[in-house]
Amino acid sequence: MKIEILQHPDNTYRTQEQAILFHNQRNEPMLSFPNCWDIVKENNTEAIKAIRGDCNERWLYLSTQIEYSTTNLSGTIIHNAGSNTAKQKKIYVKEIPDYTAKKLPDVLDEEAGLQYVRALIDKPKATKEQIIKFFETLSGKKAEKVRFWTPTQSSRKERPVRSVGLYFCDFDRFVVYGADWLDGYSGLSRGVKVKSAKQTEFLSSKAIFDIVERKITIPLENKYRKQIEISLKKNKVSKIKWELKIKIQ
Repeated sequence: MKIEILQHPDNTYRTQEQAILFHNQRNEPMLSFPNCWDIVKENNTEAIKAIRGDCNERWLYLSTQIEYSTTNLSGTIIHNAGSNTAKQKKIYVKEIPDYTAKKLPDVLDEEAGLQYVRALIDKPKATKEQIIKFFETLSGKKAEKVRFWTPTQSSRKERPVRSVGLYFCDFDRFVVYGADWLDGYSGLSRGVKVKSAKQTEFLSSKAIFDIVERKITIPLENKYRKQIEISLKKNKVSKIKWELKIKIQ
């Protein structure tokens, strides 16, 4: 998967609510936290530079939101919130602590903090070392300079749904802010183009399973048949190895 970060079409500052609507009108996904992870993983230095520039100029809104519980410290991370071009994904987090300028290493030292950050980047198995490397590469700052903010419990009752934004602030810090209102501060945002990997699997919704002859008939569109034939010829393969996987629901 290749992430291309798009140029700003104008110099207008928008709230996250306005930014989501703007990118929907342009029929493009808005940059999310998981996109940032992929950009760093791909070592896309041009995109990283653009993100840092936005964070330095103003405030970079992501399409990631947090829906906090009004009765406890739990919450739900929402990626691609409100998008009409990218699939929305929700991740429940048992506890999102109250953070005020909390250092990244200290956040990760606590199980609740580790799970929270994993949900933000949508990487449930990411190690502490991988997360630290990600934020240091994205921001260009040491881990101790990466700080986290979340709303207090009383503030969550007032407005449970908050936006997620990134920015540089005083004392040479890089801030991961999960406490702003959807219609609050105005900042920048980015559209992205996600280039999928080359297709190697083909789906048929009309497969015929013959359990007596132990045969599977899979009708394919001509374009898929041609792609398979070309691939077989190119790789000098004369036989297809079929594996039948059955999932009972």
